[in-house]
Amino acid sequence: MLKVKILENKKYFADTINSIIDGKNSFKDKKYFIHLLDAQLKRLKRIDLSGFEKTYNEVITQEDPIASAFRDSFLVLSNQIKANKLIYNYLKTNMNEYRPSNFILDELSLKYVIKKIDTNKYIKNLSESLDYYFHISIGKIVILIAVFFIFMLINKKVLPFLAKILTEKLSKKIEVLNITILEIIPNSFRFTVSIIVYLFALQLSLFLLIEDAERINNLVPWFNTTYLAIFSFMFYRILTNYINQSSDRIFSQYPNMRKEMVDFILRIIKILILIFVALFLLVQLGFDIKAIIASLGIGGIAVALAAKDTLSNFFGSLNIITDNSFSQGDWIQAGNVEGTVVDIRMRTTRIRTFANGMITIPNAELANMAILNWSKRVIGRRIKMSIGVTYNSKMSDIENLVIDIRKMLQEHPSIASNKLNIDKKPYLLKKEDLMGIKNNLLVYIDEYASSSINILVYCFSRSPVWEEWLETKQDVIVKISQLVEKNNCAFAFPTQTIYLEKEEK
Repeated sequence: MLKVKILENKKYFADTINSIIDGKNSFKDKKYFIHLLDAQLKRLKRIDLSGFEKTYNEVITQEDPIASAFRDSFLVLSNQIKANKLIYNYLKTNMNEYRPSNFILDELSLKYVIKKIDTNKYIKNLSESLDYYFHISIGKIVILIAVFFIFMLINKKVLPFLAKILTEKLSKKIEVLNITILEIIPNSFRFTVSIIVYLFALQLSLFLLIEDAERINNLVPWFNTTYLAIFSFMFYRILTNYINQSSDRIFSQYPNMRKEMVDFILRIIKILILIFVALFLLVQLGFDIKAIIASLGIGGIAVALAAKDTLSNFFGSLNIITDNSFSQGDWIQAGNVEGTVVDIRMRTTRIRTFANGMITIPNAELANMAILNWSKRVIGRRIKMSIGVTYNSKMSDIENLVIDIRKMLQEHPSIASNKLNIDKKPYLLKKEDLMGIKNNLLVYIDEYASSSINILVYCFSRSPVWEEWLETKQDVIVKISQLVEKNNCAFAFPTQTIYLEKEEK
């Protein structure tokens, strides 16, 4: 029995020291340590050695092994209890050596003020009645109103004043990015600071209202985690705002950097922040993070099987981004879906159709589709037409018409031709095809049709933009019409000539 007590004390002592270390690392308040040490001192007081002491006095002169072992165990237990009490009392009275005081949480003696108010002879009876029936005294009500008023004053007067000073100090322009620091700081910065102020006011009020130290210790981790989450959110907003403000300059300076990759990394950062906040909360609540991480290795297989579709979509998004088959803003056609890519997310890709509808496609499915990307071209949007000239036109006039059309297209400022300055250096891949450059220009008499002699016109506009392509195509059609008239030719239209043969009588 004595050895069991000895082992129990050793276990409690080790657990208490580990809890103190964990509490110090996780910034627990002083009440946590006081409650922890008081609980151990009370436990040691409850240990009754009188029965063992009586037996010890009886066998003190006996020399048999059992009596000797009992005496040794009794002395070990007695010395252990004395040593533990000494250590716990030392840790309690010298707490500032391992847990420096926090003025706001530890030293702010508002409870002293509450006690002075409640003991006032004019309101003592009323305060005791309120405390008995509603568990709140006049002193607490006064202090809570004062706390609320002070923090409201801070939010309404002090924060705007500080914001004004910061605005003057931070209005300096960052010449490298051609933007000011104030443009980087998000608009919700002051709103977030206001939330922190009111949250701290709520925390202070609860600490004043709640007398039970254990309940306060249970609330502290949630407040600490909320503060961390708010500051992490502020950091993320400043980071994203900085990237948004300087994106044009960054992407023009580094053309190989993809917006989708940056957006994907930002989404990963957001998830990592959420995981970090969750782990911080678990540490605050006293969970063993090492055991949780170790269990993830076993549970990872089950999670992977349960979330295989989500994982396949995630790796599908990685394939899309690294393969660079399309980017945000590209006009693509995938299966029966055609439209402009809105964004490439971690699980899905959203496409805005030309009828202004939104289509969401899982990335795992999209990564295995044949993607037709109309935006992956630098120069060249095809213009193809067949011009029918009547059979009444002279062949020499038609030949001159072909020459004039070809010349007009070669000199047209909006038509791609062989005059384009394209890098002709040898590459492993043909650069024109890799970049999307088309400058073919073909004008030939093509065929004898049923009611016309057809001229093939095949060329590409310089701009791949649809509206500019339409303007170029319209101008080409008008100029071809003028050239047809100039060369004494006429446009053919479907006609039939009927010959009636008259029989001789």
